[in-house]
Amino acid sequence: FPVTIYPLETRNSIYYTFCFLFLMGIRGLTGWIAWAAPTAIQQPNWELWKGKHIGVDILGFLYRAKAQRQDPLHFLATFIVAAKKHEIKITPIFDGKPPDEKRHALAQRSAVRQTSESTRKVLVEDLESVPMSETQRNIVETKVRTLEISANYLTSEERDRAKQLFYAAGILPLNATGEADNVLAHFCRNNTFDAVMSNDLDLLARGVHNLFVPEPYALPGDKCGWRLYNLPAILSAVHFTQQQFVEMCILMGCDYTAAHRSLPYKSAFWSIKYRGPIENTLNYLHIDDHAPYKKAYKILVGSTETTESLMGAKQWEKLAAAAPNVEPDALAEFRKSFLTAIS
Repeated sequence: FPVTIYPLETRNSIYYTFCFLFLMGIRGLTGWIAWAAPTAIQQPNWELWKGKHIGVDILGFLYRAKAQRQDPLHFLATFIVAAKKHEIKITPIFDGKPPDEKRHALAQRSAVRQTSESTRKVLVEDLESVPMSETQRNIVETKVRTLEISANYLTSEERDRAKQLFYAAGILPLNATGEADNVLAHFCRNNTFDAVMSNDLDLLARGVHNLFVPEPYALPGDKCGWRLYNLPAILSAVHFTQQQFVEMCILMGCDYTAAHRSLPYKSAFWSIKYRGPIENTLNYLHIDDHAPYKKAYKILVGSTETTESLMGAKQWEKLAAAAPNVEPDALAEFRKSFLTAIS
């Protein structure tokens, strides 16, 4: 299927706004890694991943497709084909209900969406009524496309259709009870997955050793458009333990501490490196309530997880069974619907 590719400057604008609105994650972590451990970021050699099992934080990819004005299933079909072409086994994980600890982060995103939508409406009216040069119009149209991201959401029907497409292609999708990140990290920690594909760098703090992060547009096997983050290389570069790294990430600010104080990434790094455990920095900053930071740590390292908190019983049963068979008739029906939609 053909895929629309926007100009680089438009894609970059859309991508970074998308990250801010939907994937707040660890604040400043991308910049910190580029500053402290740049050699831990590599362009993936896909030949080395042939036959490997990679978990996919799938909703981030589908949201991104909508942000680029693509039918999510259209994008998903190209993603599946690319993974199969390079003989990469993928297991997509769908998010469930967000935890209470994220309510402040979600409220912040909701406020950004409302502001962005108001601005978008004004700009659309300007495009229709205000005389502009071609250059001005291009700038405003790019801004409108960027702001449209905040209004994007996946309907239950779109989610169901995505799952149907996975089943038809012989790929088992799984539904997390809560966040998909918890499930993806769990399967990496117990060596079920060799890596994860996600837009969310939180997964490094959760212990994922190999994290594939797409840039504005990328499919498995692409020679550009991906960054592969290696957690052991990051820890080695700064001489940190995993615990120190997680505590630094919490000080930098994460979705579970959105209502509490955070530090710029360099300050967080030096604080953990020279003051020691996070409690020392919290005391230094006269932060008396350590509970939210301790809770964030437990969530990120998975110390309170249970099978029920990760996935329901039916999902575990599906995982234990063999992967579904490819359904050629169902795939043909999906292809027919795509061709009809784009004709």
